[in-house]
Amino acid sequence: MKTLRFIEMALLAVVLCVNFAACSDDDDEPQTPSNLIGTAWVGTNPNTGFEVEVSIKNDTKCVVTVYKPNSTDLYDQEECAYLYSETTGAFSCEYDGYTITGKIEGNRMELTDKYGTYTLTKK
Repeated sequence: MKTLRFIEMALLAVVLCVNFAACSDDDDEPQTPSNLIGTAWVGTNPNTGFEVEVSIKNDTKCVVTVYKPNSTDLYDQEECAYLYSETTGAFSCEYDGYTITGKIEGNRMELTDKYGTYTLTKK
């Protein structure tokens, strides 16, 4: 009887340990296209000092808004067509006659434009 209780307690301890094991964080996994709609991503381009916001309107259009450095004054705003790959997280859009490329992973959007690479975070 004592041995049976010891085995039960050992099994219970193993089960409890398994329940506390953490799963991998899915913040780095690509977003689904439907999850992107309505999101906004913001950050400062360190190469220019401009604050950048990318708002996803629907499955093909986004709005790129650029604010003057250290200001809330609008510099430029443009509705753009974008492409997104759910499998790779690759993102690209045409803004101001240039192609901006990047990748979305979890709550981060890394973009590269003609000035360099920078990161936006999901609002």
